[in-house]
Amino acid sequence: MKKSIRIPSNFIYLKEVEDFIDDVLGACKLSSKQVAFITLGVCESVNNAINHGNKLDENKYVSLFAEITNEAALFEVHDEGNGFDYTKVPDPTANENIKLEGGRGLFIIHNLVDEVNFKNNGSVIQLKFKLDRAHTLLS
Repeated sequence: MKKSIRIPSNFIYLKEVEDFIDDVLGACKLSSKQVAFITLGVCESVNNAINHGNKLDENKYVSLFAEITNEAALFEVHDEGNGFDYTKVPDPTANENIKLEGGRGLFIIHNLVDEVNFKNNGSVIQLKFKLDRAHTLLS
């Protein structure tokens, strides 16, 4: 199954994204905990696209694509921004970065998602959640 949604760059549309994810995952036999972790990972990616990618410009859109296979839930988030160098985002858990605001969203994403890939200079993020795995936060 493949589905997509497109929203303006405004946080008020995150509820539509959550509803979209619930709809996409509805056919999967996942625990509520798995659904919550997938929703958090995808919504954090959409949040980053709205805030950092499109810089809250409501004339720019975020597109979310989803595909469910027997093994995985695949999501792809596209923004209309210039992208970024994801290799240069500081580790928010390093002592020298603890008080910095940047990098926490990507840290959350990397800890929730089984596979993360960036395309188009960082303006596209691909997320793969294995359906046979109980998702947990790393400590």
